Amino acid sequence: MSTSLTQRLIQKIALVYPVAKRWLYKFHGGVFPKYNKSLSLRQPIRPQIIPDRLILPLQQQVGQQAELLVEVGSYVKKNQLIAQSHKDANKALVVPVHAPTSGFIEAIEDYALPHASGLKAMSIVIKPDHKEIAIDNVLKVNGKPPTTPHAIKEILFHAGIVGMGGAGFPSYAKLPKEKGKIHTLMINGAECEPFITCDDLLMQTKAHEIIQGAVMVAEALGADKLLCGIESNKPEAIKAMQVAAAETLVEIHTVQTVYPMGGQKQLIQELTGIEVPYKLHSVDLGLLMMNVATYAAIYDAVTFGNPVTSRLVTVSGLGLNSPFNIQALMGTPFAVLANAAQPKTEINYPLVMGGPMMGFQVQDNQVPVIKTTNCILANPPEPIEMQMPCIRCGECMDACPVNLLPQQMYWYSQSHEFEKVEKLNIADCIECGCCSYVCPSHIPLVQYYRHAKSEIKVMQEEAKAAELGRQRHEFRLARIEREKLERETRLQAKKDAVKKQVDDKLAQAGESSESAVAPSKKPSAAVAAARAAAARRLAKSKSASTTDSDDSDSGVHSAEAPAQEKIPAARRKAIEAAQKASEAAGTEKNPKTAAKNAAMAAAKKRALAKKQATESNTQASNDRANETAEATEQTAAAAEPTKAVDDATQDKRQKAIEAARKSASERQAKKQETN
Repeated sequence: MSTSLTQRLIQKIALVYPVAKRWLYKFHGGVFPKYNKSLSLRQPIRPQIIPDRLILPLQQQVGQQAELLVEVGSYVKKNQLIAQSHKDANKALVVPVHAPTSGFIEAIEDYALPHASGLKAMSIVIKPDHKEIAIDNVLKVNGKPPTTPHAIKEILFHAGIVGMGGAGFPSYAKLPKEKGKIHTLMINGAECEPFITCDDLLMQTKAHEIIQGAVMVAEALGADKLLCGIESNKPEAIKAMQVAAAETLVEIHTVQTVYPMGGQKQLIQELTGIEVPYKLHSVDLGLLMMNVATYAAIYDAVTFGNPVTSRLVTVSGLGLNSPFNIQALMGTPFAVLANAAQPKTEINYPLVMGGPMMGFQVQDNQVPVIKTTNCILANPPEPIEMQMPCIRCGECMDACPVNLLPQQMYWYSQSHEFEKVEKLNIADCIECGCCSYVCPSHIPLVQYYRHAKSEIKVMQEEAKAAELGRQRHEFRLARIEREKLERETRLQAKKDAVKKQVDDKLAQAGESSESAVAPSKKPSAAVAAARAAAARRLAKSKSASTTDSDDSDSGVHSAEAPAQEKIPAARRKAIEAAQKASEAAGTEKNPKTAAKNAAMAAAKKRALAKKQATESNTQASNDRANETAEATEQTAAAAEPTKAVDDATQDKRQKAIEAARKSASERQAKKQETN
C-alpha cells in the first residue's frame, strides 16, 4: 500500500476517531488546534514603518549584556555598531547591537523588556531622522562564501545573528569549530504555531536567499546532506522552495500539519527518524537545524555584509481588522505595529509575544521588537475557565510530544516537591502547551512547570554554591596543614644544618672536643698526677728539714725561705694550719692530752676537707651540665648561626673546661694536705 493511500485511509478514520491523526507522523503526542493563519495571509508584506523612537535593549534574549559604544546626543547611521560586549565570545555568549536606522541617541535608560516578568534593562533610545543614511558592508565581507567553520562563525558573531525561530541562542555558538562534525543540515520551515505566518511569507518571497544561506553553511561545515521540512498547510511556500532548491543538494520534505511539528527534536525525528537522546544535543549526533529566517539573515550577512537590524514579524489576532506581516525595525514598540493593523477596539489589554500556545503576555505594550519577535498577537481577553481538580484522564500524557508524565509533574510541582519533579526529567519539557490545551480541568500545567523549573534552577545554584564553599573550606584546611608541615620541615632542616655546622667545627677543633670530654671520662688520671706531684714536694720538704735541723734559728729561717717559695700556695696553707694546730696543742701541759687533741683536730680537718671536696665535685658537675645544656639549647634554637655566635660558644666551653680543671687540682691538693 502506498504512503498516500495510507494517509488518505488514516484521514478517513480520523473523522470518526480523531486520535488516528497521530498515526501520520513519527513523534509521540501532538495536538490539532485551530490555526487561523489565513488572517495575516490575506495581505502582502507591508512597507516598513519607522516609528518616532526605537528602543534597543542591551540585554538580548540569551547571552551577556552588551556594553555601550555611544552616548546621549551622538549621531548614528544605519548598521552602525552601537553596543558590544568585550568578553571573549569563545567563553561567553555575546551578541552585538547595531543601529536599525540613522538618527540621534535620545536617551540611555531602563525600559521594560519583552519578557513575561516585565523586568527592565538598560536600553538605547534612538530618535530616527528618516534619512536612512546607512553604512554599506559594515561587516567588510568580500561576498564569497566562507570555506571554514571559523570564517562563518566570525561573520555570524559580528552580524549579531541569533536563532530567529524563538529560542534566541547565538547562531555562532551552535556551529562546531571543526569541519566534518555535521553530516546533516536541516531547514526548519514548519511554523506550526497558530496565527504566525512570517516564515510562510518569507519562504514565498525569499526562497533563494534561504536556500543559498543553507548551502553556504553546509559548505563551511562540510555537511553532505541538506533537508528542509515544511508543513503541508503551506503549499505556496513549498512550491517556491522547491523551485529555489532545484539545482542544489537541498531536499524539500512536506510534513504533517500538527502542533508542535516545528519543535527541533520533533522535526529531526520526522525528517531523519533519529530521536535525540536525553541530555544530548542534536550537534552531538552530527545534526544541525536552524530556522528559515536565520538562513536568510546569514545570506544577507555573507553576501552584503549587513547585520541584523530588522526582521519579518506577523501582526495578527482576533482583535485586529487588518492583520499583516511587516519587515519591522528592531526596537519598534509593539503598540505602534498593533495600532497599524486597525484594532477593532482600543488595545487596553496586554499584547502577546509569540503564538497562543507558547507565547506570553507582555507587561507593557510599549516593549520593543527584538530578534526573536516573530509575532505580535492581539487577542481580546476571554472569560477564564475555572480551574478544577485533576480527574486523571491521561489526556496530557497522550498529547505530550516529549513523552513525559505531565500529571505526575503537576502533582509534585503543586506540592513543591521539586526534587521529584527533577527526577521526572522536567528539563526535557519544551513548554509547548499541548498538555494545557487538552486538559478538561483547565489546569495551567505549563505555568506549574515553568515555576518548577525556576525553583530547580535556584536549588541547583544553591547546591553549586554550597559545594563550592565546601571545596574552598577543605582547600583551606589542606593549605593550613601543608603550610604547617612546610614550617616544621624548614625548622628541622635548619636545626640539622646548625647541628652539622657545630659538629664540623668540633671535629676541626679536635682538641677542644676531647678536652670537653676528658675531665668527665678520666678524673682518676688527673687525681693520680696531682697526688704524685704532691708526694714529691712533700719528700723534698722533709729532706730539706732533716738536713738543716741543727742550724740556728736564723739559719733555719734563711734556709726555709727559699724552700717555702718553691712550695705551692695550697701546700703552704696546709703547713700553716698544721703549725697553728701544733701550737694550740702545745699549750696543753699534759703531753697525752695534747697529743690526743692534736689527733682529734687533725681528724676533724680531714673530715671537713673531704666534705668540701665532695661538695665542690658535685657543684662542678652541675655547672658543667648546665653549661652543656645551655650551649645545646642555644645551638638548636639558632636558625642561621654566625661566626660570632660560634666563637662565643667556644670561649664559654673553654672557660668551663679550665674552671673544672682548676677545681679538680685544688680539691686534689687539699686531699693531699689533709692526708
